[in-house]
Amino acid sequence: MKHTIRTAMSALLCLAAVAGVRADDFAALRAEAAGRTVRLAPGTQLEALVVSDYRSQNMELNPNVSWDKVDLGENLRTAYVESPDGRYGFRLRFAGIYENRLERGDRVRLDLGGCSLTGETDPERYTVDGLCTANVEVLERGVALPAKERRIADLKDEDLYTYVTLAGTEFLSKQGCYANVFESCVQRSRLNAFDQPSRRTDGWASLLKDADNGSIYMLVNTKCAWRRDGRGVPHGVGAVSGVLVHTPMRRYGGDMGRYAIRPLDERDIAIPRDTASSYVVVAEWNWDRNYDGAIRFEKQGYTPRSPKSGVAGDRVLPDAGEGFLSTTSGARMRLDTEYDTRYAQDGDGKAMRVNAALRLDSDTRDWFRFDNRGRMSGAEAIVVETSTEGVEGRGLSFDFSFLAGNYDINRSWGYPVEWKVEYSVDGLPFIDAGRIFVLRPVVYNDAVIKDLGLRRLSYDAALGFTEYSVPLPVSLLGHKRLTVRLTPASAVMATIPENPADDSAGGVVTADFRQPFVLRLGRVAVRALR
Repeated sequence: MKHTIRTAMSALLCLAAVAGVRADDFAALRAEAAGRTVRLAPGTQLEALVVSDYRSQNMELNPNVSWDKVDLGENLRTAYVESPDGRYGFRLRFAGIYENRLERGDRVRLDLGGCSLTGETDPERYTVDGLCTANVEVLERGVALPAKERRIADLKDEDLYTYVTLAGTEFLSKQGCYANVFESCVQRSRLNAFDQPSRRTDGWASLLKDADNGSIYMLVNTKCAWRRDGRGVPHGVGAVSGVLVHTPMRRYGGDMGRYAIRPLDERDIAIPRDTASSYVVVAEWNWDRNYDGAIRFEKQGYTPRSPKSGVAGDRVLPDAGEGFLSTTSGARMRLDTEYDTRYAQDGDGKAMRVNAALRLDSDTRDWFRFDNRGRMSGAEAIVVETSTEGVEGRGLSFDFSFLAGNYDINRSWGYPVEWKVEYSVDGLPFIDAGRIFVLRPVVYNDAVIKDLGLRRLSYDAALGFTEYSVPLPVSLLGHKRLTVRLTPASAVMATIPENPADDSAGGVVTADFRQPFVLRLGRVAVRALR
């Protein structure tokens, strides 16, 4: 009986005692906790360099704990340390928000006895829980951190929770600020205090590209006052430094890649403001800073203040380069506002008055094809057509940002959730780019839905447009016709669950399903890597 109880307790706690190890032995602790949680024995000490700062509002994603509340303490409790040589890193989670007083550049000795160390997999990373101020001895302050420059493609799991510098990076979208969000639903700060935001959400991202066609998300919490200062993001190519993390974000679609980077503040972003890029535009549709609300169609021509009913059956001409953008769904296209631009201070900051998105209005069913038995036989698409004849480079990328809905709960469900990118040259069969992109609805107000009752803001509702960049093969260069399709990847349909914490992808589109669907494209581009 005693053996049974001990076994059950062991299985429940998943804890094992680890004898004391010598100071700064990150490797030994990693080996002990690989894939499990261990309780660290008295005498376990670790010498480390602090790469975080307790004063930064950008150390960790603050999670929703209810439909209307975010746990801001998660950021305050979190710190990161790395080994003296910068090879390995640990995340530290303190027991309380006032226990963490670590500053970047502190050399510390940590007494880890009684704390737990958890090793997670895919990617491999390690977290110490249960620290208090008494566990920390500051040996020295202001120590220079080891230089650790990486290309995005060279990042490895052992770099997680260390301070890295990504060289040769640039922002995918060079209009807007570091976190383009709908201010009314984020955390209150001096940026939006006059609007009395609901403070229901937190955390957003901007996508960085490098000179090797790599991409990585830069994560920014909405309490960071530096995220928007009216100047917009820098337009050049340079270095971005920060703590390397792995942080899935539901509101952004969930998958943020294997690695993401968290700058402590704007000083970690050393990208020049002068315009430069490792890419050249082949064709681009970008309605930011569109002062007259104009859109150029192939047949209808230049249409300032395009009709609110939209235009169907035409192709949109690009703002740069040569090509066409259209849809086979029959959706009506027009310009409409971006929802991630409210209360910005000027054009480069994505002020609502000078920025727009392409809005496509249709019925959800119009994006699918069904046979005479009601079985799904295919899907419609957004179609981008261009030519790469005479274009030289080391590769191509297809870049886009999208968002569903229009701040109305009745337009925030019933649409296809999973999308994919396909490409073809000169009429050959389409090839799947091999990735799923999750479409989210813009945040909305709580409301009663007919036959469903009151629905609250879902944990999956987005703060703004989600950005993506899809590398395309270099073999696509030099062709008369390149076609790229953005199309539903499945019939999985968005719902608004009764419990806001539940997954919103809870339905399936059928042949007889009818629901208005608003799709917004913030930016679409085909670019060649120089």
